[in-house]
Amino acid sequence: MPWKLLTPELIPVTRNQIVLLACIFIAALWIRSLRLQATAKIPGPWHLKLTSLPVKHRELFGQKREWVHKLHLRCGPVVQVAYNEVSFASYTAAKQIYGSGNKDFPKTELYSLFQQDGHISDIYSNLFTALDSDTHSSIRRHLADRYSNSSVLRPQVIEMIDERAEAFGAVCAASDTVDIYFYLHAYALDCVTGMLFHPHRTNSLVDAGDQQMVQLLSYSKTREVSFLNHYLPLLSPLWAALSPKQVDLERGSGILRKFVQDSLDTGDHSEFTVARKLLESNEVSRPLAEAECLDHIGAGIETTGDTLCWLIWELSQPQHEGRVQKLHNELVEAWNNRPLHDLPYLNAVVHEGLRLFAPGTMSLPRYASKQGAFIDGYFIPKNTIVACNSFSMHRLDESTFPDACAFVPERWLDSEDNTDRQRLFFAFGLGPRTCIGRQ
Repeated sequence: MPWKLLTPELIPVTRNQIVLLACIFIAALWIRSLRLQATAKIPGPWHLKLTSLPVKHRELFGQKREWVHKLHLRCGPVVQVAYNEVSFASYTAAKQIYGSGNKDFPKTELYSLFQQDGHISDIYSNLFTALDSDTHSSIRRHLADRYSNSSVLRPQVIEMIDERAEAFGAVCAASDTVDIYFYLHAYALDCVTGMLFHPHRTNSLVDAGDQQMVQLLSYSKTREVSFLNHYLPLLSPLWAALSPKQVDLERGSGILRKFVQDSLDTGDHSEFTVARKLLESNEVSRPLAEAECLDHIGAGIETTGDTLCWLIWELSQPQHEGRVQKLHNELVEAWNNRPLHDLPYLNAVVHEGLRLFAPGTMSLPRYASKQGAFIDGYFIPKNTIVACNSFSMHRLDESTFPDACAFVPERWLDSEDNTDRQRLFFAFGLGPRTCIGRQ
C-alpha cells in the first residue's frame, strides 16, 4: 500500500517538471556562486554573503543601524551585510555614491515605502521618493526657494516659530510632568503646516482636534507594515488584521489626507508657503501637490520632533548642567543683537545633537552602476545595493570623533580636524539629494 503513494498516477508533477525545477535550482546556485566569487574579498561574515534574511529581519524590527554598526566595528568602514548589499562608513564612499552629477547609483525600490496617497510611479512621486534623477531635479527646482535662508528667515516665519515656541513653553510650565515627545511633535506639526499652508493652519499644542492628528501620526507602527508590504506583500494583510495599530495608522492617514486636501482647497495660502508655489505652477498636478505636502508633513514631524526630543533629554542629564548654563548665557547675551546662526555654542549643541540623534534611522540605499564600481578599494558588482548611514558615519572614525558615543558639543568648536568632521556629517545626506529642509 505505501508503494502506491509513489506511483506516477498519484504524483502531481511530471518528470519534466522535476527536471525543470532542478535546473532552476542549480542555475540559482550557480548565479549565487558567481556573486560570492565577485564579493569574496569584501569584508563581512561569510554567512551574510549567502542571504538577505538577517538584514531584512533587523529592518523589520528597527534594529538595522545598530546591527550594521556592530559589523562596521568588527570589519571596518566597508562591510557586506547581505548577499546583495554592502554598507560603507567613509567620506570617500559617500561622495562617490551620493555626490553631485553622479547618476550611476540610482535609488532602490525601497523608497517606494514612502510614496504618498498610493502613487507608485515617477509621475506622482514626491521629492524624496522619485527614483529618476531628472524627476527629482524638476520637483526640487519648484521647491528650492521655499527652503532657502531668505525664505526661512522671513519676519512672518520667525514670528510663527516664536509663537509656537512660546506656546510649547506655556504647555510645559503648566504641569509638573508633560509628554514632551507628544508636544515636540505637535510643535513640529504647527511649524511645518505654517511653512506649507499658512502660519496659523494648525494649533496642535492646544487644539484638541489637531492633537488627534498628532497622536495618530506619532504613535502608529508604520515601519512593520511598510516593510511587510515591500518584502512580503502576501503577508501584509494578515499582519494588518492582527495589529490594532494598523487601524490607527489607516485612520491617521485618512485624516491627514483630508487635512491636506482641505488645506489646498482653501486658497488662503501665505505668499512664502510651499502650497502657493505648487498650486501656481503649471507643471505641478494636483495629485503631485497633495503627495508633496503629505510627504513634507510626515518628514517634518518625525525628524524635527524626534531629534528635539532626544536633544532635550540629553541636555536634561545632570552631567550637562554646565553646558546648559553656557548655552543659556550665550542666548541671553545675544538676544536681539546677533542672528542665531552666528552663535558658536548654540550651533555646536545643534551639530552634536544631530550627530548623535540624526533624524533618519534608515540607510540611503542605491544600486551600484551597471558596470559595477570600485568603492573604497573593493569592486562592487552591478546592481548590488550600496549605502551609508548617519549612525556609523558619525561614530566609526574615532580619530575624527573621539569618544564618539558621548555628547560633547565642544568638539565642534575645535578648528583642528573640523574639515573631517564636516565631511563625515551625514545628518542630511550628501549631494544633490541632500535634505531640502536642512536650513
